[in-house]
Amino acid sequence: MTSHKQIEIPISHTKTGVMFAVTAASLIFFSLILYIRPGETGANSMVAGGVGEFAVCFAMSIFAIYLIFISKYLIDYRSIISIGEKGIFDRRISTAWIPWSAVRAVSIVDRNSQKNLLFKISQSDDVAKTLRKRMISFVGSGASGAPHEFLVEAGKLKGGFTALHNAVTKFHEIPHDGRAH
Repeated sequence: MTSHKQIEIPISHTKTGVMFAVTAASLIFFSLILYIRPGETGANSMVAGGVGEFAVCFAMSIFAIYLIFISKYLIDYRSIISIGEKGIFDRRISTAWIPWSAVRAVSIVDRNSQKNLLFKISQSDDVAKTLRKRMISFVGSGASGAPHEFLVEAGKLKGGFTALHNAVTKFHEIPHDGRAH
């Protein structure tokens, strides 16, 4: 649903599908290890109730939980980020639109060898209420506790950083060198 007034960016189902396949393969591998119990006799045996069995069961439970979370993203086809004349609405970080008037600067940051956008925002209560408290790793807070910046990760988005950057530059200025102005 892209329009001149608003751009919608969904999650990349290709990248999410690959993550799902790798996680499912890992779960199947550990299930197979538990089923065949290699080295059942000897020093490296995987006896019932032993450390080896616990490690395999623990890994299986982690992969199973992760599969549930990934499945949610594969089933959900709605947009993750909306960018428009009103501002930016990243459903992973906020509960409502963050207006462009509250955005002081946008800069490009390289985090874990992936480019992302860092939005520096004015410290107002209206903006603070829209940011999710559970997303604190994406939100930088000042001494007053009010958020002053948030990071929009582009790695899992359809079109990646290029799509995010192009959408934001259509409505807000980003310096060419990527540094905040």
